[in-house]
Amino acid sequence: MLTSQQLPRLAAAAKAACLCEKATGLPAEITVAQWALESGWGASAPGNNCFGIKAYHGCVAQTLPTLEYVDGEQVRRVLVFAAFDSITDCFEYHARLITEGKSYAKAWANYLRSRDLQGLIADLAPIYATDPAYADKLRSILAMAQVQTALALARKGNG
Repeated sequence: MLTSQQLPRLAAAAKAACLCEKATGLPAEITVAQWALESGWGASAPGNNCFGIKAYHGCVAQTLPTLEYVDGEQVRRVLVFAAFDSITDCFEYHARLITEGKSYAKAWANYLRSRDLQGLIADLAPIYATDPAYADKLRSILAMAQVQTALALARKGNG
């Protein structure tokens, strides 16, 4: 059950994810689930980075502590992440990263062929995250009734 602080953030994320879905084709379910997991339901988005996107050429960079999985063990590290002007900019970059990024090309091509959301989650997870349970965590988030309701309302324009 989500808190009264999390619900409005979820509604805003679902709305932004649905707009990105219209622009890029990336299912809003993927975006919302990754947003929830990566940002703690919107509670932590330093530099408007909701997805833990690493710094890239030309971006504003920020150095932050993080937990990564290395050989199955959690390791604390300090890494350089991208900063964005707005959450909308972050959502757009995330969607384009998956739909146009070289690392995700095979996963995205498989999805375009099959339209299998579960297959996309399985294909993306080991590329996107070091957490071996990442795909299962995304699926758990998507199974939540509040998440499905937020996505349905956002798609109807009431989000």
